[in-house]
Amino acid sequence: MMKKDVPRYQSARVIWMYCVVDLCAPLLTLLCVLFLFSDQVWKDAYTWLGIFSGILFLLSTQLLGGYSRYVERSIAKKIEIVFKTWALSVLVLMVIAYFNLTMFDFARSVILIWVALTPFAILFIKVFINQKSRSDSKGSTEILVLGNGYQFNQFELAQLKRHNVQLHTVMEYDEAILRDKVASLSPDFLVMNLDKSAKPQLIKQLTHLDLKGVQLLALHHFMENFLRKCYIPYESTELSYLERIHSYNRINYLTKRVVDIFVCVSLALLTWPVMLYAVRKIRQESPGATFFKQSRVGLNGKDFQAIKFRSMHENSTFNPYTQEEDPRIFPFGNIMRRTRIDELPQLWNVFVGDMHLFGPRTEWNILVEGYEKEIPYYHERHLVRPGISGWAQVLYPYGANTEDARQKLMYDLYYIKHWSIWLEIETLIRTVFVVLGRKGL
Repeated sequence: MMKKDVPRYQSARVIWMYCVVDLCAPLLTLLCVLFLFSDQVWKDAYTWLGIFSGILFLLSTQLLGGYSRYVERSIAKKIEIVFKTWALSVLVLMVIAYFNLTMFDFARSVILIWVALTPFAILFIKVFINQKSRSDSKGSTEILVLGNGYQFNQFELAQLKRHNVQLHTVMEYDEAILRDKVASLSPDFLVMNLDKSAKPQLIKQLTHLDLKGVQLLALHHFMENFLRKCYIPYESTELSYLERIHSYNRINYLTKRVVDIFVCVSLALLTWPVMLYAVRKIRQESPGATFFKQSRVGLNGKDFQAIKFRSMHENSTFNPYTQEEDPRIFPFGNIMRRTRIDELPQLWNVFVGDMHLFGPRTEWNILVEGYEKEIPYYHERHLVRPGISGWAQVLYPYGANTEDARQKLMYDLYYIKHWSIWLEIETLIRTVFVVLGRKGL
């Protein structure tokens, strides 16, 4: 990814704090692990191991571009850099320890726990620093938006504000006005959000601005890098859009299935008492079927039966959308919906391969027919299996109309296009925070 495609840190102070964390965290984590999990005394060998691993981790992070002012600040990118560099550091340490015959100087249990915990400690501290620096930052990323082809909604503007991104819009395609605005604002980026075809004079002016160092961004690049969603044009005339979204390759699919099976089995073992309690409460508050089955659209547009705990009274009034204080939902049904307990039976759908743990949300086939008529490229979300949770569910509030479905589709397509194990882990982390009621991650 090019430097001009991502937001930069406004202050180098954050980068220096990252360096200090990478240098000191391995030694401090080793000290804590030895104190908590072993009665062995501290040795000089542990001191050298902690110092050398910190230096090695620092150098490895530098090689991967982890200290760039333009480094992507997403959790997925931090996870990737931290775990890759730590794996490389541990590998080098193992080789050095083997050839120097120092492996027997350490307690094996201490080293294993230290190797497992250190990347999580570093990641937690870096995310905290990033969040703190974002809230304390006095500067902001200044974005000059040329045109009004896409109108940013209030949710997007609030999301940009949380990341200290300030938008300034220029509606007139006038050379003098644009030049004066650039001169007075000195924007970090100029986003081309044109609502009509660019004339040769405007293209010439933008070219001159690019040569002078003004960093130009197309709207779809801005959306993906700042809002982490794929822009969907209202008119379905851009056939090249169909090239950008692809299904998972074989390795990615196998990786997702491994994650699916592991997490499903783990969750089933942890939550079976909760599921048994839910069965009892459903029978007490709303006699009838315990489970709710509905035809949902899955991979390649084929229908399957999704299973959930029933949260509404049987034979309720038909309405495809759930409203606030919906009278059809019985009291414990509300609790299940808020805590996502009603989704637990879908672990079976994941286990048998109808769904993934994470992916585009399963949609009722009746709603899908309507969405496909009104939302361009909607069927692209069926290139992959749906998920119990997903990128759209953890980043966008509950939707109740077609425009909300369009907004969620943008997040779904971003997830499909940019899928990686690191984005999967970030989605898992965000899902946990949503379930716990904290959405500000």
